[in-house]
Order: sequence, then structure tokens, then C-alpha cells
Amino acid sequence: MAILSQIRSKSYLLIILVGLAMFMFVASPDDIMSFFNSKKQNSIGSVDGEHITREEFTEKVKSFTAANGGTNDSQASRQVWENIIGEKIFDKQLKKAGIVIGEKEIWNAIISDPQLQSNPQFQNEAGLFDEESVKTFIAEMKEDDSEEGKARWNNWLLSEKQIKQNLERNTYINAVSAGLGIPLEQAKREYITANTRVNGSFVFLPFSSIPDSTIQVTDAEIEAYVKAHKSQFKTTARRSIQYVVMDVDPSVEDKKDVYNSITRLIQDFQEPSADDVKVMDTIKGFANTTDAASFVKAYSDIPGDNNFIFKGAQPQVTDSLFNLGVGVLVGPYEEGGYYKATKVVEQKQVPSARASHILYAYTGSRATPKTARTKDEAKALAEQELAKIKGGADFATEAQLNSDDSSAQMGGDLNWFKEGMMVPQFNDWVFGNGTGEVGMVETEFGYHIIKKTDSKSELGIKVATLAKVIEPSEVTVRKAFEVAEGFNSKVSKDSKEFEKIAKDSKMEVRKAEKLSRMDENIAGLPGVNSQIVYWAFENQTEVGDIKRFDLDKSYVIAQVTMKQKEGLMSATMASDRVKPILLNQKKTVLLTKKLEKGTLASIAQTEKVMVQQLTDVSYIEPAAPLMGDKSAIGAMLSMKENTIVRDVVGRNGVYAIQLGKRTVPVQINSYEPTRLQLEKAMRKDGNTIYGALREASNIGELQL
Repeated sequence: MAILSQIRSKSYLLIILVGLAMFMFVASPDDIMSFFNSKKQNSIGSVDGEHITREEFTEKVKSFTAANGGTNDSQASRQVWENIIGEKIFDKQLKKAGIVIGEKEIWNAIISDPQLQSNPQFQNEAGLFDEESVKTFIAEMKEDDSEEGKARWNNWLLSEKQIKQNLERNTYINAVSAGLGIPLEQAKREYITANTRVNGSFVFLPFSSIPDSTIQVTDAEIEAYVKAHKSQFKTTARRSIQYVVMDVDPSVEDKKDVYNSITRLIQDFQEPSADDVKVMDTIKGFANTTDAASFVKAYSDIPGDNNFIFKGAQPQVTDSLFNLGVGVLVGPYEEGGYYKATKVVEQKQVPSARASHILYAYTGSRATPKTARTKDEAKALAEQELAKIKGGADFATEAQLNSDDSSAQMGGDLNWFKEGMMVPQFNDWVFGNGTGEVGMVETEFGYHIIKKTDSKSELGIKVATLAKVIEPSEVTVRKAFEVAEGFNSKVSKDSKEFEKIAKDSKMEVRKAEKLSRMDENIAGLPGVNSQIVYWAFENQTEVGDIKRFDLDKSYVIAQVTMKQKEGLMSATMASDRVKPILLNQKKTVLLTKKLEKGTLASIAQTEKVMVQQLTDVSYIEPAAPLMGDKSAIGAMLSMKENTIVRDVVGRNGVYAIQLGKRTVPVQINSYEPTRLQLEKAMRKDGNTIYGALREASNIGELQL
């Protein structure tokens, strides 16, 4: 049976092989395209005419989210869509090229990973990598039928698939790269260009010498430029919105009511009896109760905490409690959106200890052993180690050589910890023995050889905190809603006057420009607000449409101000990019006319600029006056000596250049080193190949 058929069960190797599985072709989020198709309602998008079904996409998103904890749905959707695009593009090319990767090649890639080979768990007694131990380890994973085990199995399948895809893609890229060659004649030209030296002089007229206000660029000219350079101005669907925010904050009266409610609970108070609501029971207040934990549980908006706290680890108001006695109360005070009252319920010196340990784990324990061993074998090794340590062996050295815990690299040192922080068996031994003592205990992690190295104590206190959240009352919420709905009603009746109505209402209009379908965050609004973006992208939502959104602590009234479809940018959208280009093109014509007659000296005098000198410079080492602009040097490589070229367009203006002398390098015996260097530079970037394939593909728009 093939190796992979035996081992497909768990995904521990996914962590070990993460470097191998990281070959991702991630493109810009601007390239994310449509979800629903008018012809195929079950399609979420397409790549070269191949539709991706909603079920396939949803399943991949679920798997991606499960394997990448903390990834939200929008991020997962964006990454999965890009992964699908890469997968479909390469599948098509791999079939054309006839590239097939087998199980043996995948297995070889797995066991060739340096991290795997250097892992002590997969080394024999001689410290050499043992392939059989990897097979054994993976075979053992197959036996885990728990829910966690099944999840690891699915992750392993994804990891295996990714490794296979990486191998296929690398094979394809290498094959394509091998076909990319640099002719020897081109290498010769490159060598001569790089090593030719020139002397000369120039006059430079910057574009900035002509004010933009004197040049007119029309929308028609911008549109014509966009159509002539379509590949540079492709765009996905975009929306712009403007909106106002009405925060629902607690009023002064609301804060006063909350303050009064917590003040009432501090002293003794009355409330209806649980047995008879007509009878009033007297309840000991927070200041007088002898059971603060139960009081907090019954009346506080924040759960209690029974742990000791120490100076410097808590807010300043808590630090002040260390100067008071048990039973003393501080508050009410405002903190983090709550009114709080805090009292000390216990105060004592809390012991801390420092210890080192050597762990012998076994198969099935919570820790992973370096080599597979049974519980009895681990116990026997631990007993031998204990005898060795008591016999005078150096504890730190033994820990570095033998411990199955990450603390091994620190000689087993666990640093300082307080009583109760470690698992019970470990904790009880450390705090039940003196400094310098050595012993052995068993925990769920395995068998520990422990050496207590130091001890101390620190003043700790337990506090009980009664907290009441400061939130707007129903009256405040209703008033805010009435204001929001009133504004919404006004702008809905006259949508063209959104900004004027907002100004009259003394509300700030905020804008979010060029949102993409997958955006989650809107400038000026806290948190994720994807529901506003989804609404802006709905097919029935048009420019000028208005909607109210009820957020957690605010109302938002939003209006769509721009709706851009997938395709070419409009003149308005492209203006910021194209207008400077067209301005400079028109300025080039004007500046060239100023340079077309006279010597460099006469031009400089007329235009009130300087004639600047170039001495022994090259294309790869342009002179400082050129500020990195190679246009002038490029012209000097081909022009005649003692002549003037008057229309060299640079990055920031136009040059008139006079070449004094050009020194061409002597021919060398072989240009092969230059050719090889150029080929290496051309082949090194696999993403360039993927980018070309993606550009040539027809990718439909993803819609969510």
C-alpha cells in the first residue's frame, strides 16, 4: 500500500511542514469578483468560463476558517477566492504541460523538510533522521477517531493537497523559466550599456516651472487616455458613501441614575421577599456583607474574581487598596464604562517559588515525548534520572539532554510562579518541600524530576468589585432614535440635499470613498460594519439611495454617492492618475519649444537656469544632479559627440543635452557570465509568471 494511503488521518505534520505549504499566489483584493451569475444562480464566480458553485466555495471557506483560527468570514472568503483562482489557472496550464506529481514525490517533499529532519522526535539514537519514525508517528495518528482527530484529518488532507499543488506549480514555473533565455548578443549590448562612460552637459526645465492652472485637461482627453491604456485602468466594482452618525451615549441623568443605583447597594437596603413580595427583607449592603462573593454574583454586572492580586498588576485604584485593611471599601468610582465599588476581602503573604524540572512524557500524555515510549518506560527513565541527579549529576545539563519540555533549553528552569499556578501534583510538591530539595511526581504531562531552587512571598489581596454598567436609558435611546429617524425622513424626501440638511442639523457628514465589495471597516466607524457595505453593493441600491442602520451604540444614516461597475475606470475615477500625465505631456510640448534653439548657455540665460556638467558617469551610476533620472544618460549613449539633443523627456521635466565624449568599454573574451546573470534575474520570480497567467485569464466577479 502506498505510503500516503497508510498515513492519511491527522495533521500534526501541518505545523512541521508549514514552510513547505506556504507557496501562495495572493493577488490584490481589488481583483475579487462576483458571487451570483444571472445565468447560473448557483455560481459564485468563474475562471475562464468555469463556474465555481456556491456549495464548493462555502465548503472551502469553512475549511479555511477552521484551519486558520481568528480569520473572519470576509477575510476567509477573500483568501479562498484567490486560492481558487490560482488553482484553476494552474490546473489548466498543468494539463496542457502534462505535469503530474505522484505520491512518492509528495512523500519525498515531506521528509526532505529541514524542520522535520532536525526534530529530535524523528531521530534515532545516533541523532540521525529516521524516516520510519515519521511513518510510525503518522500511522499512530490514524487511530484517533475523536472529533478533534477528525478535524486534524481534514487539516492533513488540506495540507497534503497544498504540498502537491506547490510541487506541481514549482515544476511548471521551473519548466517555463527554463525556456526563458537571453541571447548572447543581448548580453553584449547590456554589458556595453552598463560600462559605457560619458562626459557632457545639460539644461533642465522642470514641469513645475509651468503652473498647472495654465493648462487645461478635459474629461474627453482623460477618457481617451484610459481607453488607449485599458490594461492600466481595469477596475472592480466600487462604491462611495456619505453618512452621519448619531451616537447613543448615556445622558447626565443616565449616569446619575447608575451612580445612585450602585450607591444604594453599598449600604443596607430593602427589597421584596422571595417568599412574599408584600414583605420587605433587609439586605446587608456591599459594605457590610460577610459574603462578598455571593453579593457580587447577585448584583454586579461583572463576574467576581477569586484570585489574589499584587501591586502594580492592576489599575491604580486597586493599588491604593494595598494601604488599607480587610473590609475597607473604595468607591463608587468610574472605570471602563462602569461605576464600581471595591472592597478588600482577604490579605496575606502569598508564597512564590522557583523550580526546575526534567519531564519524561509518554505516548498518550498531554506532552509529546521526543521518542515514542509507554507510561512504564517513562516512569523507569524518570526513576533512573532521579537517582542520577541525587548522585551529583548536573541538573541543567540533564534537562537539556533529556527533558521533553520546552524549558529544556533553559536547563529546565521554570522561573518564578505563585502557589496555585501549576497543576496540583506539581504545585503541592514544590510548596511542600524546601529550597534545594529534589523529587519526582506524576502529572497528566508525564513524570517530572523537580528541583526547588528558591522561594519568597509577596503581599497579595483578594478584592470583590461591585460594578454597574453605564448605559443609556430607554428614554435616551428613544430620543436618539427620534432624532435619527427625523433626519432619515428629511433626507429621504430630498436626497440631493443630504449635506445641506446635515449642516442645518449640526451633524458632521463623513465619507467613505471607493469601497470594495469585501471591505469590512468604514473610516470613522468603529468595528466591522460589513452590513453597510453589503447594502451599498446590492443590485437594487442606486446612487442617491439612503438607509438607516441601527448599530450597537449609534444610528447611522448612509447615502450611496458613487456606483462604479467592473470594467474601465470612468474619467472621473481615473482623473487623479491620468490628469498629471496629460498635464506633463502638454507641458513637454511647451518646454521643448523653449529648448529648440540656441546653445545650452543661451538657453540657460533666457530661462534663468544653470548649465550642469556630467563627468565620467554611466547608465548604472548617474550623476547626482540627475537625481536618479537615467533619461539623459540613455540619450547620451546613442547621440553623436558635440551635438545637442533638445527633447529628452525625463521623470520631472525636459532636458537639452550636449555630449562631450563617450568612452565605450573594450570587448571582453566572453559575455556568458553577463548572459547567465540576466537569465537568473529574469527567472527568479515565480509570481511574475503567475501574474502573466492571471492577466491572460477571464475572471468573473465574485459577489457576496
